[in-house]
Amino acid sequence: MRSEIGVGIIGCGSVARWKYVKNLAEMSGVSLRAFYGGRAEEFQQQYGAPGSAVCRDLAEFLAREDVDAVCICTPNNSHAEIALAALRARKHVLCEKPMAISAEDAVRMVETAEQMGVLLTVGHQSRFSPAAQALYRQLREGAFGSLYFARASMVRRMGIPTWGHFFDPAVQGGGCLIDLGTHALDLALWLLNDFSPAYCCAGIFRGPGDSPTPANRWGTWDPAMLRTETGAFGQVVLQSGTVLSLDISWALHVPEDREETVTLCGTAAGAELFPGGYTISGTQGARLVTTRYQMPEEEQQSANRAQLEDFLSSIREHRLPLVTAAQSLVVMQILSGLYRSARELRPVEF
Repeated sequence: MRSEIGVGIIGCGSVARWKYVKNLAEMSGVSLRAFYGGRAEEFQQQYGAPGSAVCRDLAEFLAREDVDAVCICTPNNSHAEIALAALRARKHVLCEKPMAISAEDAVRMVETAEQMGVLLTVGHQSRFSPAAQALYRQLREGAFGSLYFARASMVRRMGIPTWGHFFDPAVQGGGCLIDLGTHALDLALWLLNDFSPAYCCAGIFRGPGDSPTPANRWGTWDPAMLRTETGAFGQVVLQSGTVLSLDISWALHVPEDREETVTLCGTAAGAELFPGGYTISGTQGARLVTTRYQMPEEEQQSANRAQLEDFLSSIREHRLPLVTAAQSLVVMQILSGLYRSARELRPVEF
C-alpha cells in the first residue's frame, strides 16, 4: 500500500459531510480519491484530492486502484450490499451504523471481510469520546469490583426525526431502536467489556407518534407516514449474569433528554457516563462519595475524528480497529433479538 491511504466516499449526504469528509480532508497521510452518490460533484470539488473522481456507478468506484478504504454513508438498507461489494473488491470498509438491517446480512459482512483479508468496522463513534475513553480505562483498573448492572439511555423528550427515511422500516430497518439503540448497545457493551448475550426481552411503542406537535425538535409530522416505533425498552442478560437495561426513545414525556448516558454498577463502586463527562460513586469510610469528571468542551467534539484516525491507523498497522466487526455483529444480533421479542411477546435466547 502507498504511504498515503486513498479513501472513497459512498453516499455523499449530510452525514458524510459532517462526520467523515470534513475530518478526512484535514488529516495527513490520507487523500479523498473517489465520490459516489448524493452530492458527489460538490464533495469532489470541495474536498477531493488532485486526480480524484466522481464515479457514475459502484463498479467504477470499486475498480479504482487508488481507493484503499471506503466510508459507506448510504441509507441503512443498502449498507450490506455495498459493503459486501467493497469487501470483495478488497477495500477496507468503515460502514455507518447500523452495519445492516438484519443479523443475517451482518454475518455475511463479517465472514466476507475475514475471507478477503480486509478490515470492516462500523461508525460507533460514541466509544471514542474523551469521557468514554477515560471511563473505560478506569473501569479496567478493577476499582469497581464486579460489574453486574448497567443501564443505557438514548432518550429524547421530543426529538422525532421528520426528514429522510426515518419513518420507513423497509429502508431504516426499524425506528428509534435501530437508530439510537445501536449506539446505546455498543457503548454499554464496550464499557462492560462483555459482548456475550444470553437472552433479551423488549417492548416497542408508537408512544406520542399519533400526537404530532410543533414542540418536536424538528417540527410536526404526519402520523399516517410514521410506520416505526418511537420508544423501545428492554433488557439484555449477558452470559456472565450481568443485566443491561435499555431505554431508547425519540419522544418520551420525561423532564429532560437523556442521551448517550450509561450507568454502570459494580460490587465496589459505580459510574455514570454522560455527554462530556462522567461520575464515579462509592464509599470512603462512613461517607458516600461521588466524584465528577468533566472533559474540556473542545475535546467533546473529537469522537468522529478519533474513530477515523483509529480506522486509518489500523490499516497502516495491520491490526483490528477499536470497533471490531465481530462486536458490531453482536450489536446487530441483539437488536434483531429485541425486535423479535417485542413482536412475539417473549424472551429471545442467543
